[in-house]
Amino acid sequence: MIYCFTSTGNCLHSARVIAHALDCPVQPITYAPTTVDSDVVGIVFPAFFWGAPTIVENFARTLQITNPNAYIFAICVSGGSAPGAVNALRRHIKFDYAIELKHVNNYLSGYEVNNTTEVHTQAQAQLEKIIADLQTRKTKRGGYYTPLNRVIRRAMPGPASDEKFVVSGCTGCGICAKACPVGNITVDTQPQFSHRCEHCIVCVHACPMQAINFGKSAGKARYLHPDISLADLTKFHKGE
Repeated sequence: MIYCFTSTGNCLHSARVIAHALDCPVQPITYAPTTVDSDVVGIVFPAFFWGAPTIVENFARTLQITNPNAYIFAICVSGGSAPGAVNALRRHIKFDYAIELKHVNNYLSGYEVNNTTEVHTQAQAQLEKIIADLQTRKTKRGGYYTPLNRVIRRAMPGPASDEKFVVSGCTGCGICAKACPVGNITVDTQPQFSHRCEHCIVCVHACPMQAINFGKSAGKARYLHPDISLADLTKFHKGE
């Protein structure tokens, strides 16, 4: 079983590629406590501020793996440098294999979307190596989660960070609500945020009018993984 948290689709695509090779399902990471008895258990998640999203941390803390012989792995998908982020969950789960997967950098508040074609090619090549490791059940410690990781992670905007989203030119299409992985958005004439934001900013990326902005995102190119549609994201978030 592979559990995944995704926003723009990088993690979901990576999880699906791995799942296809290992012949196992992919399930969304949720707030609900989860118990699993699989031989292989994986967690695929994005690096947020050199750590893990809050929902992923909560999931790891409450996850019950009842198979004592399970092979457990973690893949941390990162667009920039996030050393040690893959082991943000190690205090809750002892991974046999942990690695960072480089992918498209899409945190628009601080960066431009980087060269997606080149990065996708590199990510696919790294995925193939990761799959070979997982199929032979290799062990890998991954980088250490250090005090610096903790300091940077504490700087991540919290669940009320949606108060700082700027909405202008909204048509009320509702795409942002469909894309949100935690159901934080409802739309009447424009988005209403419920202050349980995971700060994945997929709403910023998904809006076809670029009507939602955060920080320095205005005017920058938006991004969703080319192999993951909005319908894919919506169904996955619902566990369909």
